[in-house]
Amino acid sequence: MWTWKFTARLRPPVRASHATLIVGLLGLGICCAEFDTVVDPAFGLPDVVVETPSFSADIQPIFDKRCSIGGCHSLGTGQAGLILDASVSYDMLVGVQSRRRPEFVRVVPFDAPNSWLIHMIGPDPAGRFGLSRMPLSSTPLTPNQIATITNWIEQGALRN
Repeated sequence: MWTWKFTARLRPPVRASHATLIVGLLGLGICCAEFDTVVDPAFGLPDVVVETPSFSADIQPIFDKRCSIGGCHSLGTGQAGLILDASVSYDMLVGVQSRRRPEFVRVVPFDAPNSWLIHMIGPDPAGRFGLSRMPLSSTPLTPNQIATITNWIEQGALRN
């Protein structure tokens, strides 16, 4: 019986100390947080339009940072049957039928408007037929990144 009373007496101070600790940590987090931090929409990549892009130098880095590494289109996940890892991405895109919309080809050389990739990364929800914009659960690609990918397709979607 004495043990129960002893435990009962200790509980409120233990709970109070936990609450104090939590409030203190929250306060520390608020004091240390940088509310002026700007999110980098380009994810560390140059945010410029590349007029004559190279697949390996300009397009694949976008896929690496935004789609493949730790993302939905890695070797391990391959969402919608699409892997954008550097080892296979070109062959998974150019001239390949989309699994989501079989009437579209993922990348049609010289024809960005009819390339499913452009529909999926673009801002027009009607062009995606109600599907979510890529990349999922992240900020969209920047207009400059989309323009660079569009330029690559319009120039023939070369493997360079």
